[in-house]
Amino acid sequence: MKRKLVAALLTVAMTLSLTACGGEKENSADGGQYYNIYLQTEPSTLDSIKGNDNYSWKILMNTMEPLTRLAEKDGEQVREAAGAESWESNDDGTVWTFKIRDNKWTDGKAVTAADYAYGIIQTLNPDAGSPNSFFTASYIKNGSKVVNGEASVDELGVKVVDDKTLEITLEAPTPYFMSLTDTRACYPVRQDIAEEYGETYGSEADKYVGNGPFKIESWKHNSEITLVKNEDYWDAENVKLDKVNYSIINDETAVFNSFDSGQLDWCSTGSEEWVDRFDKKENAERVDAVMPSMRFDFFNVNDELFSNLNIRKAFVLAVDREDMAKTIYQDMHIPAYWWVPQAVSTGENGDYREQVEAPIEKMAKEEDAKELLLKGMEELGLGNDPSKITVKYSLSATTQWARNYGEYVQQKYKELLGVNIELDFNEWSAFQQKTNSGEYQMGNMIWSTDYDDPMSMISLFTTENSSNIPTGWSNEDFDALIAQAGREMDESKRVELYHQAEEILFNEGCNICPLVNEMEHSFHYNYVKNLNKKFTSTSGLKYVYIEGR
Repeated sequence: MKRKLVAALLTVAMTLSLTACGGEKENSADGGQYYNIYLQTEPSTLDSIKGNDNYSWKILMNTMEPLTRLAEKDGEQVREAAGAESWESNDDGTVWTFKIRDNKWTDGKAVTAADYAYGIIQTLNPDAGSPNSFFTASYIKNGSKVVNGEASVDELGVKVVDDKTLEITLEAPTPYFMSLTDTRACYPVRQDIAEEYGETYGSEADKYVGNGPFKIESWKHNSEITLVKNEDYWDAENVKLDKVNYSIINDETAVFNSFDSGQLDWCSTGSEEWVDRFDKKENAERVDAVMPSMRFDFFNVNDELFSNLNIRKAFVLAVDREDMAKTIYQDMHIPAYWWVPQAVSTGENGDYREQVEAPIEKMAKEEDAKELLLKGMEELGLGNDPSKITVKYSLSATTQWARNYGEYVQQKYKELLGVNIELDFNEWSAFQQKTNSGEYQMGNMIWSTDYDDPMSMISLFTTENSSNIPTGWSNEDFDALIAQAGREMDESKRVELYHQAEEILFNEGCNICPLVNEMEHSFHYNYVKNLNKKFTSTSGLKYVYIEGR
């Protein structure tokens, strides 16, 4: 989703009473169309231009209407009309015209093409400082120039033809352009409301307007967000839920106990203990889903030690991913030998990972971690005694889990490479400041895709997008392959270009060290119907309903 960047290894544990988990939720009518769910933390903002966290994304997905939605039909994903009732492109796919359907904002005002244009333009306006500009900057005509201050927003390829017609001109044919039309970078924003509230827009229920299937009834900060069905929504007849109660719960045990007692209708867990427990609940259904999300380490290539490619390769190959998945993650996640995660498709050819070889597996067949380390040390004039090397490993959490994880990494690198790891625990803000300023050697993070195409992940390492994961690595050949892939309309050829780029990323970069490909193990009561099972789906809760509560 952001970007759906997870800010820490684990959400900081806080003790909450079960009454804060929805003990007073409405439960009067058997089979009533209400759904009790949770967020792990407070959304940062509901301003789609300025927010990029996963928690606000879940609210936005249900209260805003993007141009299109990626919905699940009979187990398959289909792109369906949403804010745009239809669309077409010119012959070469560089000009797209969207017909905006009749719909209303929650204050009764009609939705227009200008609302979509304003959201798209402001996301690229450098004065707005949107973290979501990378979605479309390289593809919309003059987008990169506008973001870099080399052109005005008036020169963007975004045109309001009339109240019901939006025209978007691209720099070049872009095969996955439609995959961007349900991201925050293409959400509508009411200019008058956004300008009226300024910096506080999207910070309260009464400082926000939506045009989606649901609207915000109340927002009790750090406690609960309540959504109700939007009767003015263009497709309201197909929205079955009357109310969605989002409790804000950042203590995992409180979440699990609330689900166990029926106060929550759904929960997700990475704990083997709770998975086993919920497996035994007769009225609960389990869904195991591969997430397009990676847990990984990353290296500062401007650091003296990690400036050496062989050193970086040694650290990547020394990780025993099978053992980590078993010991640390209780086999709840998949050992990852790649950067583009599983569950990301390229179109008709399906899952990208099923089409190409995993680059780290290929490296492991050809090279040895300890030999690479000694070779790198020799190149840097560091002798041949790994015990004299100490690496500071920065983590973005201070929880006990993070400390246990850090000690595991410390032990494994000592065993496999003979080097010393100094653990550096930080709250997220301090971690982000360190890594963004380059004051780190090795860090740990989680990243998820934002749209269903390998480009969402692999383009993060182009020179233009290098600030997203600040390793300092740049490669002209890599940039050229990504640029070519972004314009290649033949899917098989595009997959090969992605494959070549991913090999360069590891053979010539190795600035990242993938650890595990995340999975979600979720449970819901069997009266909850039609939940999405794919993480790239963007229909939210629009088609969910309750039957037989």
